[in-house]
Amino acid sequence: MPRRGVTDILPATRAGDGAMATSDADKARLALDVFAHFETEPGELLAAGNLLSIAAMNGWETTAVVASYEHGRALGWFEDGPNGTVTITPAGRAQI
Repeated sequence: MPRRGVTDILPATRAGDGAMATSDADKARLALDVFAHFETEPGELLAAGNLLSIAAMNGWETTAVVASYEHGRALGWFEDGPNGTVTITPAGRAQI
């Protein structure tokens, strides 16, 4: 079965969604905040839906959180895990 991550589970973003900061690193910090909230260590799996739960609790836009995760994944900070999970990499954890 192929790996499913946050971008498979959460709604797709449109161009311009999540443009909350000027650099990709700044954009990825929103998702870092979620991993920090759960005190996630590299290799620990986090259900992708938890990203939405924290977003809702903080009044964040779903599309902004998805875009943030995508930017962080491009920077090597996050990886898709099995069965709709995500994880933070050592490089991502170093950013917290």
